[in-house]
Amino acid sequence: MKVLYLIDNYSLGGAQTIVKGILEHPQSGDTSYAYALRKKLPQLPVNNHLAICAGSSSKYSFRPLRFLRNFIMENEIEVIHCQLPRSILIGYLLKRRFPHLRYVIHEQGDVFESALYARLLRIFRRRADGILACSEATRDMLRSRAGIPGERVRVLYNFVDTKRFSPAPLQKDGTFRVAFSGRVERRKGWREFVRMAEFFQEDGGIEFLMAGTGSETGELEKMLKVKNLPNLKYLGFIPDVENFYRSVGLLVIPSHFEPMGMVAIEAMASGVLVLAADVPGLNEVVRHQQNGWCYPVFSEEKLVDSVRMIRNLPAETLKDFRNTAVQSAESFSLEHFLKELNVFYRTLS
Repeated sequence: MKVLYLIDNYSLGGAQTIVKGILEHPQSGDTSYAYALRKKLPQLPVNNHLAICAGSSSKYSFRPLRFLRNFIMENEIEVIHCQLPRSILIGYLLKRRFPHLRYVIHEQGDVFESALYARLLRIFRRRADGILACSEATRDMLRSRAGIPGERVRVLYNFVDTKRFSPAPLQKDGTFRVAFSGRVERRKGWREFVRMAEFFQEDGGIEFLMAGTGSETGELEKMLKVKNLPNLKYLGFIPDVENFYRSVGLLVIPSHFEPMGMVAIEAMASGVLVLAADVPGLNEVVRHQQNGWCYPVFSEEKLVDSVRMIRNLPAETLKDFRNTAVQSAESFSLEHFLKELNVFYRTLS
């Protein structure tokens, strides 16, 4: 089967990680291509010559459409697998041009945020041969906001590369390190993380680290300059995030909403404890007092209390939670994802 993975860009995000993993682990008997509709930095490297990127950085150019029409014909593409809004729109237009092409919508969570996109999905779904959602919560949003019946949507959880993300021996220097990793934007809750660090600034035994970049990086840097917290370090974009995870004891995910939470499974696979906001999607991955902990979203008091509680747990208890987290992450393996994806493709009409 010849599949073209269409994506808006190769920058940071769960959808990009999915495409990278698929292209770097080709399946025998199938040929997979990827095409990004524009350049955007920072860019994830995809180690496969069949991963192509448009030459322009324009967000609204339709020039890739002409290229894709020719590419589909020349390479006899059978399936076009689209993630992120612009790609899903382009895929819809290509499906109109090539009715035989099997058109897959893979929803990664934009339906949570954009009412306009949700309305457009009501049109796009009419030509979709298959629809995937990255969590049960995302399937629910497709049903409630885009009017897509639940039975039309198959849930396929995103994966973690357990060969890349694996546990390492714990550092025993007496410092408890708490981390934030993700895009620096409002919905990710980075402000709550900074205010939490501020609460602990007189405590010399705990350190806070932030990794990531995004639309509000400038605001974060201004806030840190004003607060001048001695216990908080902002590291910016880290390409080898697996080593970052291995250097910390606890990852906090204070997201206001989360379609699934890739950082959660990456951290768990790395043997890192996870404390997450109790929101749909994320709480499908992080199960309170089983493989991690959850706290009420937006409650900074509960967030601080939870960090303090986890830090004071006996070493043996923390070890048990780490082992359970690693085991949980194995159910989100790349191998399982690819197997389920292949089954899904075979069911397309």
